[in-house]
Amino acid sequence: MKWPKRTKNSRALLRRPKLMAGQDELSFRRSRTLTGSRSHAVRAARVGRAVLQSDRLKKQILRRRRRLILAGLIGLLVIISGLYYLVSQYSTSVRTLTFEPSIGLSQQPPAELYQKAILSYLQVQPAQRFRFALDSHRLTSAVRRQHPEIASVEATGGGMGYSDFTLTFRTPIVSWKLADKQYFVDESGETFEKNYGPSPSVNVVDRSGATLSRGDIVASRGFLKFLGRLVAIANTSGLGQVTEASLPPNTTREIDITLAGRGYSIKTHTDRDPAQEVEDMQRVIGYLEQRKVTPAYIDVRVAGRAYYQ
Repeated sequence: MKWPKRTKNSRALLRRPKLMAGQDELSFRRSRTLTGSRSHAVRAARVGRAVLQSDRLKKQILRRRRRLILAGLIGLLVIISGLYYLVSQYSTSVRTLTFEPSIGLSQQPPAELYQKAILSYLQVQPAQRFRFALDSHRLTSAVRRQHPEIASVEATGGGMGYSDFTLTFRTPIVSWKLADKQYFVDESGETFEKNYGPSPSVNVVDRSGATLSRGDIVASRGFLKFLGRLVAIANTSGLGQVTEASLPPNTTREIDITLAGRGYSIKTHTDRDPAQEVEDMQRVIGYLEQRKVTPAYIDVRVAGRAYYQ
């Protein structure tokens, strides 16, 4: 007995039952009610596509709407918080300046002068008016070009439209008066001309006999940087504090220093590394103390060699 061959139409009939008269594909679906209800939401009992939402579907739709509204409120709150943060971080003025060190200042620094320098930098870099975007290193470099006595500038707070800053001044360890100018040098070898704190204990005595035009060469930045580094390293080497630095006659490359408690001078040369010269000092002074010799002077101007008399 042969079975009839299945065709495409016959397979379709097996998968999907034939709809009855007056019935469409939307009838009897999940989460939908039967048509023909007496509810006022249905226009007539025999409307073919009238669909009523079940209670379950209504709850799902309400939950979806609540989630969308809640997400919108959260997004709006985030946007408002972000805008408030940006506005609170923006600076249009400098309210207060704090000077460090806060004690020991012999005179009050002019706050308006440094406020003007900070605002000039912010005008050139408007994006850095926001405190979170402020680059303290670049700000310090910009202010330091106008005022070399500044060591650092830091933003310490602020509020809506203003910022507070702390300025740290350099601490001089050497001073030198040449002609009508007073020079100061800190431990890093940086030079400046304004000092609001106490005067340093080391003063340079110029016995070189250089004229004013020649003095501009003597007081070059490299010379003063060497002097500052030499005094700073010697003070921390354990040999004693430097009490005097002098330029001997007829030379502009030699600096003679005197240490506290030692009755002799030490000759140094500005072309050498100050750290190496201090190291040579330690070796020679240790050698002389072991032999209980008190020299008239020590000479460490030549690398690898030391002389005394």
